[in-house]
Amino acid sequence: MISFHRISIPEKNLKETMLKLIKKSLNLKSGILFFIIASLTIFVSINIKRNKPKDITNYVVNVEKGLLSDSINSSGEIKAIKSVKISPRKAGFIQTLNVEEGDKVKKDQLLGTLDDKEFKYKLKELVIKKDKNESDFLRREYLYNEGAISKENLEDFKTKFNTAKAKLNDAISEESFYLIKSPFAGTITSKYAEIGSYVAPIANISSNTSAKNFIFELSNGIEIIAKVPESDIGRIKIGQEASVRIESFPSTKYQAKIIKIAPRAVKDNNVTSFEVTLRFKEISNNIKIGMTADLEFKVEDDVEKILVPTVSIVTEKGKKGILKLDKNNFPIFEEVEFGISSGSKTSVINGLKPGEKIFIDIPPWSKRK
Repeated sequence: MISFHRISIPEKNLKETMLKLIKKSLNLKSGILFFIIASLTIFVSINIKRNKPKDITNYVVNVEKGLLSDSINSSGEIKAIKSVKISPRKAGFIQTLNVEEGDKVKKDQLLGTLDDKEFKYKLKELVIKKDKNESDFLRREYLYNEGAISKENLEDFKTKFNTAKAKLNDAISEESFYLIKSPFAGTITSKYAEIGSYVAPIANISSNTSAKNFIFELSNGIEIIAKVPESDIGRIKIGQEASVRIESFPSTKYQAKIIKIAPRAVKDNNVTSFEVTLRFKEISNNIKIGMTADLEFKVEDDVEKILVPTVSIVTEKGKKGILKLDKNNFPIFEEVEFGISSGSKTSVINGLKPGEKIFIDIPPWSKRK
């Protein structure tokens, strides 16, 4: 028979053991609870940040109502009112040149001559031939009147005389071709040839590839040809004044007036502009053809308009508009009809109201490019 012996545990040790077990159980439950609470806190925090409205202060502006700036800036070039390149009327070598660049000349003034030795020799021969045929004709006319020769014989000599006379007259009419004259009063602004140079009319097909087609450039008067952007052309008109600063004389301002606005635009590097012609109110001898000018057009505009920064204008699918704010403060395109511009500001005809917020820059968190 097996007998069991009861082992006795002291009461104090039993209590300590039970307390340790309870603490372990509580620590495990606390850890699990802490983990759950921490995870929930992080999840909520992330969602709050994700749904929190973005700070768009640096990316938007308010649509305003106001006046466009009272000036339009543009650049231009000084050009001659009237300019022509003088070409010879006859091919030949230059014998004399009487003027230099910068000289002022009068209308029909002799500027130079071509070598005419061969022409004069030819002319002398034609005179001799004409005189001989004339003498022969007069003698035959006398004989015909005396009944010594037939009318047919007389007509032959008359034809020879008339032909020689016509050739002489043609040659005499070409005598002026060897003279280089000024077609109008002005200033010699360029010189293309020297004494001894071979020159030929521009329409002349010469085998001499070294032949020059022009001798001088003659110019009269000065004007400014400015290029005004398409967005500003609607704000200027003929008769309007402009302040002009020549780069060579930056401290001096000149006044000019618009006399012509080109009816057709020109495109240069995908920039559309119109050529505007201005005349100086007072001409200064310091201003030369080819100089660069900066212009400021005075604009009178006292009507308030809805305005947006020009940089806010975007194009989407070929349509112009701006980027408004959606309900989450993200940019959304909206088509707008724009009016005239002063450069930094552009007027709005339809599509926006004062006080509306629009983007002037795309936020980095936006998916738009």
